Amino acid sequence: MQPNKVSPLTLFHQPLQYLVPIFQRGYVWTIEKQIQLLWADIAERADELAKYLELLEQARPMGSAHLVQKPRKHFLGTVIVTDHVSGRPGEPTTTEVIDGQQRMTTMQLLALAFRDALASVEDEYQQASLDVYTHNAAKYSHNHYHYKIWPTNAGRSEMTDLVECRSARKVCEKYPITTTGSGRSKKRVLRPLLVEAYLYFYGVVSMFLRGKDFDEVIQETPHPLDELLQDLGFEVDGDKTWAMRWVHGIRHDLHPQIPFEDLPIRPERITLLLSTLTDYLQLIELRLDPDDDAQIIFESLNGRGERLTPADLIRNFVFLEATRANARTDTLYTEHWQDFDEAPAEKGAISKSRLFWKVEERQGRLTNTRLDTFLYHYVSMRSMDDVKLDHVFESFKQWWFAEKPDVDVELTRLKKAAKLFESLIVPDRKTRFGRFAHNMRVLDSSTMTPVVLYLGEQLGTESEEFLASLQILESYVVRRAVCGLTAKAYNRVFPGLLKRLAGPEKPTSSAIAQHLMGLAGGPTQNWPDDAEFSKAWLEGPTYRHLRSAKTKMMLEALELAARNKVHHETEVLPTAPLHVEHVLPVAWKEHWPSPGDANAELVRDQLLHNVGNLTLLTEKLNPALSNLGFDVKRPEITKSLLALNAYFQDPRWSEPGAVWTEGEIRKRAEVLWKLAVNVWPHA
Repeated sequence: MQPNKVSPLTLFHQPLQYLVPIFQRGYVWTIEKQIQLLWADIAERADELAKYLELLEQARPMGSAHLVQKPRKHFLGTVIVTDHVSGRPGEPTTTEVIDGQQRMTTMQLLALAFRDALASVEDEYQQASLDVYTHNAAKYSHNHYHYKIWPTNAGRSEMTDLVECRSARKVCEKYPITTTGSGRSKKRVLRPLLVEAYLYFYGVVSMFLRGKDFDEVIQETPHPLDELLQDLGFEVDGDKTWAMRWVHGIRHDLHPQIPFEDLPIRPERITLLLSTLTDYLQLIELRLDPDDDAQIIFESLNGRGERLTPADLIRNFVFLEATRANARTDTLYTEHWQDFDEAPAEKGAISKSRLFWKVEERQGRLTNTRLDTFLYHYVSMRSMDDVKLDHVFESFKQWWFAEKPDVDVELTRLKKAAKLFESLIVPDRKTRFGRFAHNMRVLDSSTMTPVVLYLGEQLGTESEEFLASLQILESYVVRRAVCGLTAKAYNRVFPGLLKRLAGPEKPTSSAIAQHLMGLAGGPTQNWPDDAEFSKAWLEGPTYRHLRSAKTKMMLEALELAARNKVHHETEVLPTAPLHVEHVLPVAWKEHWPSPGDANAELVRDQLLHNVGNLTLLTEKLNPALSNLGFDVKRPEITKSLLALNAYFQDPRWSEPGAVWTEGEIRKRAEVLWKLAVNVWPHA
């Protein structure tokens, strides 16, 4: 390893291209966490340099220039690169960035912003002095060889545009602010982080070159309403700086207004900033020798800067293993991993990210990106264990070194499992698997995901045995939920099932059923049999146990089971949202006649939330209509034309004096029980 103290611009001054391996993560630095702090340090060094030069000028006539202390250099950290590789004719000399790509990319963005901020200056020498840091000037066979940094696939189009646009205005037009969703679900989709960082630097550099302080508080006349609120003791937003206003513009405006753009650029400020960047910022460049292990070095540096995620670590590990095996990493990446970095989010996704696998998902009490969540389940499936979320990479490595899989084969399996996981989190409810996936999401049963991935891999997702196995798993979870039993032991139940299924023979639905029926541990783990399930179904407060979303899911499953091919599309629910309705209203005491004495009222309250008193409607009834008597409410219920409500179309309900009683609730619960026991069987 060869250490070398350099400034970032010194690195860029060489006719050299820094390659970020395609399997490293993309750019993740944000304005708030890193960019603002970096610029504050640079501006501080520039101020110190300006004071130093002023004192030096004053000291020279007195012969005391040697007593003036130079400013301190600001240390940016370490960059680790491979040994330089001379290019073929028409190609530049290249080196791969093993660690520090975020720093190097950020400094290149600063150089690009500095270059573009000088566009209004008519001094060609000043403009050319920045080009040498942003452009390899030789003649090359491809245009991108001119770029100083060539990022991962995820950032190449943005870097190309930032280099070629040469104007912040053009960059803003290329990357406008967009929105997704509508109404309360409407969200802004921000510009990519590379673009945000460039625009931030462009704004603060433009202010610096005009002699303006980006941290200066904006002097505005207070709004009368703010003064009134302060007088009343309420807190209002504090003072805003020009930098804060600029950041707001970057994230809200097509063309954010650059502060003080009408003022002229001062030549001495150009020299001051350039001197600061070349002489008072410092990096340690570590150039690896051919026999240094890049993976070990990369892992040892995890934790500095922006934390590396399990996906970052696994991706780097697998592709460096591929490099050791002399595999074509570019082909492997394109075929097996590129979608993880670039696949767009599904239409209508409410997310800050435009990318499918970067969308955050909540499972249990934790929220992570879809990719990290998938890898957590995938590693749990591979290791046949309940992996801790902060030990995903370590568990993956242990499994890898124990099994020694072929890289291409394992990446093929990983990609196939990812497609199945994608269907789990964005289910198509027109299919049997999609309905299972939807139901498990509603029940928050993500702990069974490794089992589902394993079954999909072993049985194929189109096989009847796979679908039969899923029905058993769903039955286990739904029956326990209806019986009001805890889900806390699922992190032991499903890893145990996974180990039971592992072996030379393919898993079967009967093997799954036998394992679940044999679970010890009583109410914490058991699979309720028909007797236990029936008692909870016919007597229990289903709605109170499940609440609205889970009750709705269960009733939707019963709706599909109740259909016949003559009168209904058997596989498809209405496109309009369905609503859970209590036939006997929750506020029955205010609107319905009393059933009699206190004991009768107690029985009614016990059956109020029972499944026999619950149904689905295609349109939610307004509260007044929902509380009306059964003779008025029943016709409204039958308007939905759902199979679940055919029960209320029986001619007997049209007879004079027909009423909805506790006995009728029990009768309907028994009718629905006959459906439920087939939807969620115990065998």
